[in-house]
Amino acid sequence: MEFVLRPEAYISSYQRDLEELSELLATIGYSVRPYTDSSLPLFHNLLPETRQQVATALHAYVGALRAELASEHSSPERFVLQFLFRIGQAPSSELSGILRNERFIQIYNRDNLQIFRSLACYERCSFTLEQLTSRTWFELWERDNLFYMAFVGMAHKMRDVVRFSSFNFDFPFHKVTEIDSSEGYSFHYKLKTVCGLTRQNQIQSALLVEDWKF
Repeated sequence: MEFVLRPEAYISSYQRDLEELSELLATIGYSVRPYTDSSLPLFHNLLPETRQQVATALHAYVGALRAELASEHSSPERFVLQFLFRIGQAPSSELSGILRNERFIQIYNRDNLQIFRSLACYERCSFTLEQLTSRTWFELWERDNLFYMAFVGMAHKMRDVVRFSSFNFDFPFHKVTEIDSSEGYSFHYKLKTVCGLTRQNQIQSALLVEDWKF
C-alpha cells in the first residue's frame, strides 16, 4: 500500500519529518542535523513533482524507522521491507536472501535521489538530512573520475531497463569524500549488488548493497 501526501501538505510534512528523523536517530546515538536553513533551499530547488515524491518517501522512511525502533529486535532486512511496503514498491523474490547480514544498504529513486539508507550508513555521515534527501548521489560524494563515470553509466542503464531482479558487481574499494558537508568525511566504498524495485512492472528505484570501510 502506498502512502500519498496531499499536495498542499507535503512541504510542511517534509520539514516535520526531517525534524522527527533527526530526533529518532539521536535516540540511538546518531547526531544528524535535519537542515541548516529552515527555508529548505535544497528541497525547494527540486521540481514540484519531485519534491512531493521525496516528501512521500521520507514520510514512509520515518514511519518505518519508528516501527523498527519500537520492535524488540532490530533487523536491517525488516527495516528495508517495511519501507518498501509503505511506498508500494515490490522487491524481487531473492531480495530477502541478498539483504541477510548486510549492514550498508541505500535506495535511490529514478532521479538519483536517496530515499532509504540503513542505520549503519549514519556511522560515517556529516550531511544534513535535507542534503541526503534533496541532492543526487553525484552531488553528495566525490570519487575518482573512473568510478564516477562507471556509476553514471550504470545509473543511466538501469533507467532504461524495464524489469530486472539483481546484478552483482565486482567494483573494487575506492575512496569517496563528502561534498559540502560539515566534516567532509571520507571512507572506502564498494558496490556489491544492485536490485531493481518495481511498481506495475516498471522500475521505480534501485537498492544498492554496499560495503564501507572507515
